[in-house]
Amino acid sequence: MAIVSGVYCHMALQVFKNCRRVLADIEIAQAARYTESILRRELSYNSTQVQLAKDFNNRDQIICRKTFKNVRTYWYLSNTMLYRKTLKDTTTGVNPFSGPDIRMIRFKTVPLGKEKIGIIMNLHNPETGVERRVALSLFLSNGSVVK
Repeated sequence: MAIVSGVYCHMALQVFKNCRRVLADIEIAQAARYTESILRRELSYNSTQVQLAKDFNNRDQIICRKTFKNVRTYWYLSNTMLYRKTLKDTTTGVNPFSGPDIRMIRFKTVPLGKEKIGIIMNLHNPETGVERRVALSLFLSNGSVVK
């Protein structure tokens, strides 16, 4: 009876440990899908010109000229959060687009052609230590990549 109880407790602990990792994987996958859908909508459909550049700290950023007149957006990583900065004439707005529970460790852009860019993101769950790399390619339906 004691051996069966010990085996059962050991297996239950293993299931609970793996459950936290599985839940962290699900949370990272949701954050990646959310970020990808916003980037796809903004870059593929609402931009006329996309520029892959570096900011002052030599981090990758995406500069978009929007289909709306005199509007530019900047996508960049700062303090493990993905941000979008919007400039319209003289007004500025900055919004975080990463969830507070998932940290974005890396945001790298790669030109894949005149109308296509690649984005590599590393997402990390600090509670469990689970980290996943997400790579996506975006086709610019209404715009093109400029240097």
